[in-house]
Amino acid sequence: MDISIIIPSFNALGKLERCLTSLRNQTMDASQYEVIFVDDCSTDGTFNYLQEQAAQEPNWRVLQLEQNSGSPSKPRNEGTAAARGEYVFFLDCDDEIIADTLEIHHAHAKATDACIVRGYLIADDGQHHREMNRLVNWQSGALKKAKIETLLSRQSTTVSSLIKRTILTDNGVVWPEDIRVGEDSLFLVNLLCHCEVIEYLDHPTFIYNKRASFRASSTQEYGQRELSNHLHVWRRLISTLQELDIDYATLRLRIGLQTSINSLIHHGKNDLTHQDFLTFSDFITEFWTAISKHKFAPRVSAILQTLLSRDFQAFQEECKPRLLIAGHDLKFILPHVDILKIRYSIKIDEWTGHDMHDPQKSEKLLEWADYIWCEWLLGNAVWYSKRKKSHQKLVVRMHRFELGRDFGEKVNVENVDAFVAVSVLFFERLLERFPNLKREKVRLIHNVVDAGNYQLSKSSERIFNIAMIGIVPSRKGFLDALKLIKMLKEKDERYKLKVFGKSPSDLPWLSKHEDEMSYYSECTAFISENNLDKSIEFLGHVNIKEALALHNVGYVLSLSHDERGFPGPESFHLAITDGIAAGADSLIKYWSGAEYIHEKNRIFNSIEHIRDHIINTKNRDGNDMELKKSQEFVKRYDEGVFVNAFNELFRN
Repeated sequence: MDISIIIPSFNALGKLERCLTSLRNQTMDASQYEVIFVDDCSTDGTFNYLQEQAAQEPNWRVLQLEQNSGSPSKPRNEGTAAARGEYVFFLDCDDEIIADTLEIHHAHAKATDACIVRGYLIADDGQHHREMNRLVNWQSGALKKAKIETLLSRQSTTVSSLIKRTILTDNGVVWPEDIRVGEDSLFLVNLLCHCEVIEYLDHPTFIYNKRASFRASSTQEYGQRELSNHLHVWRRLISTLQELDIDYATLRLRIGLQTSINSLIHHGKNDLTHQDFLTFSDFITEFWTAISKHKFAPRVSAILQTLLSRDFQAFQEECKPRLLIAGHDLKFILPHVDILKIRYSIKIDEWTGHDMHDPQKSEKLLEWADYIWCEWLLGNAVWYSKRKKSHQKLVVRMHRFELGRDFGEKVNVENVDAFVAVSVLFFERLLERFPNLKREKVRLIHNVVDAGNYQLSKSSERIFNIAMIGIVPSRKGFLDALKLIKMLKEKDERYKLKVFGKSPSDLPWLSKHEDEMSYYSECTAFISENNLDKSIEFLGHVNIKEALALHNVGYVLSLSHDERGFPGPESFHLAITDGIAAGADSLIKYWSGAEYIHEKNRIFNSIEHIRDHIINTKNRDGNDMELKKSQEFVKRYDEGVFVNAFNELFRN
């Protein structure tokens, strides 16, 4: 057996196919190599799937650890122990080995009696293929020290290598199982130290998968444990290479520091203690002579200076990702800025209109930002999508209004990392309205429901007080509410409708819309014709968390029209959850998509059904089981859920 390919796996369903296909496409005869999958106790069916695939290939085997190890190191060591090939090749289960890699690299290894043959790799980010680790003017006859210095200074430590197995087994070279990050560097350096013949072949070995996924890998998280691992690894590398008269701190520490600090910024877990910071600071101070010889990116340099000055507070602030929030009418995102500031350094680019802003201010903020959140798919999204830098991430959130505008057609889709829809229906409507957008870039993150600090009323009057929170524009269905009150008053004169929010007369723009004016004229006439003047209270703009209880509201209505065109029906309608949070019974006359957001027992087919429900419902005391279930239901939309989804979106 010439070669053993060793592939660790953990919960990799959906990521394996490219790898499996590449293994089946090898030009080397299957009798000359074996494939050993080592599963780290997957919980998603990966192990069973690999067994099914291996059953079709006589040279494939699947092993499984007795318990999860938490890293690929132990699976790789177990694979090495089980290997029968003269050489081993380590491959990740979501990467693709080039079709002729085994054949070409094996021939070179045999011809040169190499202990290790390194190559270069192709990085695939889903849009481009980029060569990495390629060396120019490799000197095959150079001394061992020079070769190691070349590899460590000009390649990553990714193990794109064909390795003579006896070098590992005879010298006890193993993957370190006690660390989470940096294990590849330790393994490679330890291996190179025991190799007499080190070769590089100008040939791509595999395709490295850097495509964005729906969920960030746990290995992307960076915090206390990962930093501690890196400091431990760097000290060991410096010590080990000193024996070969190689100065690792000068040769490569710059790369490790940049990786570590960028990981703290973009994937940080915010769990570093003051002592962790001081330990990091001590390391930087000790090796500053070597570190200071290098030029770092401005952001990294600033963080290094906080470590030198031992300023923990400045370090924490510098390590926060820079988040720019941009758009007109930021009412849906600004309430969450305070909690987002725990993780992000935030600046606001508030536009004066859908397509109006200060370009100079926006340009300056763009230069500052790591992440950009465009609230609304309007002119802000178009402007930023055409100017976003390659290192920045841009996310655009769409509500409902934008589906009636054409800005989505003008966005540079390639420059947007994700589009966010606030409900299931509008996820699909976004793609229907703007077919230029890519489905794989659209995410669902529901609107936030702030269900805390609502005052509750237990007054017996509640069963007769019905509310609408917002009656403008006409699609909110105010006329249906008036018809409902008329029907209820036929049963009991005590029913009243309480209207919160702006009235048509408060909005000058309404007078320009003939259809809207006609609608509210009809509403006014209906009130007069049916003697409802004393049964309707217009209470204006209020603090809804207090007002529903203050006015003893027992029911909150959502009577919006089920519009079929664009922009369509309600995208979420927060009035429903306002009612629930205040202990009221929120009732919905069906509009498309409501069933994906709200409890089905709150949705009715007509105002007649709502009337019957109100008449047949006894007064709530604020503590009944149905209300508690509803209040528990809306927790799926609380701020913490939104923030977690927000963080995940930028982290992946």
